[in-house]
Amino acid sequence: MPALGIAFTSFFLSAQDKWPDSVKVKSPSVVHENTSPDSSTAVNYMKVKEIIITGNKVTKKHVILREIPFHAGDTIGKSMIQEKLKAAKENLLNTSLFNFVSVDSLPAGNNQVTILVNVAERWYTWPVPIFEVQERNFNDWWERKDFARANYGFYLNRDNFRGRKEALSFYAQFGYTVKYGIAYDIPYLTHKQTGGLGFSFAYGHNHEIAYGTLDNHQLYFKNPDDYVRKEWVGKLKYFYRKGIHNSHYFETKFVSSLVNDAVRTITVDYFDNKKTEINFFALDYSFRTDFRDSRQYPLQGYFFEFEYNQLGLGILKDEKIDVTNFYFTLRGYEKLSNRFYLSGGAKAKLSPNLNQPYYVQKGLGWSDYIRGYEYYVIDGQRYGLVKAGLKYEIVKPHVKTIPLPLNKFNTFHYAFYANIYGDAGYADDHMYAGANPLANTFLYGYGVGIDYVTYYDIILRLECSVNKMKEIGFFVHFNAGI
Repeated sequence: MPALGIAFTSFFLSAQDKWPDSVKVKSPSVVHENTSPDSSTAVNYMKVKEIIITGNKVTKKHVILREIPFHAGDTIGKSMIQEKLKAAKENLLNTSLFNFVSVDSLPAGNNQVTILVNVAERWYTWPVPIFEVQERNFNDWWERKDFARANYGFYLNRDNFRGRKEALSFYAQFGYTVKYGIAYDIPYLTHKQTGGLGFSFAYGHNHEIAYGTLDNHQLYFKNPDDYVRKEWVGKLKYFYRKGIHNSHYFETKFVSSLVNDAVRTITVDYFDNKKTEINFFALDYSFRTDFRDSRQYPLQGYFFEFEYNQLGLGILKDEKIDVTNFYFTLRGYEKLSNRFYLSGGAKAKLSPNLNQPYYVQKGLGWSDYIRGYEYYVIDGQRYGLVKAGLKYEIVKPHVKTIPLPLNKFNTFHYAFYANIYGDAGYADDHMYAGANPLANTFLYGYGVGIDYVTYYDIILRLECSVNKMKEIGFFVHFNAGI
């Protein structure tokens, strides 16, 4: 099975140049410096004399220039200038390095323009307190309001480390899951800023774990006097991003997990065959093409991702796990009128391995879910999910200034959107369907909601959803619905 994944990886690598990318594909309206437009059409072009960047006290200039889809010396069709400036602004905002970005052009005589880029940098050092719920989502935890099932502690994050978009993070977490870790990402390791590396290491332990599902709700085993599970995870990542929109991600990781002997008395397939320990290497590869106007809350554009995931590489003698997963994701966003926006998305998980340890199998109800089923887990080794939504812009993005001494916080933006939506999905479960009636059946949900969007990528979604069982629920989420 790993050979099949490698074949898929090779296909996507070889097909990279076939994907559209605003940096690699030359439009008839964009001519580089070493190309001379015909004299009869030269008046239709403007040459970029220089690019002036201001406001970057931390961020290196080359990091900003990396996201601009043209260079000093390039010639751009006059009809394309505004489109190129808009693309540069969106690319810079999508780095999550800046709260505000403006990109303007200034006539410089002789059919030349000077590009003015002004950025307002974010606050990059965060000693962040941790308070997070252990459940799959906030709504599942709020139904119980059990603070014993919450995590607390702190992160020490340094984003944009050394001004090169690097990210360094240390964290110590206590409560339901005790965890310690370190992570460091270097996105621009090469001179051409196309490749980067990252690594992370984490150790954690729990007094309680979910070991199964019944009636589409998780079952838990707890031992207050001893750790039920101890886990070590180490990761090494490689990123490759040649242009602006297309990216490749490779990750290899080692996982070592140990559970209390009592676990095998209540389940036989947490690790498979009543094992109490599992050690394995895993390989992940993903290819993304991203043309969204915003990664956090997109309104226009599209996104596609292919992911190959192989658990168990046959490196260790006792590495008995062999699970292969393929994921396909497609999302599209369209502006219908001045205030109306349409969005839709589809995701599929395919796996040839129908018998998987409970520890590694996840269907719907985790990061992928049908709205209206936030309280349920639908196990499955394979699944499909589609989503659609119509938004109305109640309050267009506004910028406000408040009297605070720190200029990185005293100016913020906000917007409100009303939306209606509908989701549908199917989880194909060959292991636990007998005890979980929502598996192997067509599911759907629909509803209405209000979205609040503001700076530092903060999103608050308030939704009222109805599911197939005619259950009505009010749900809170902190990311974009599609």
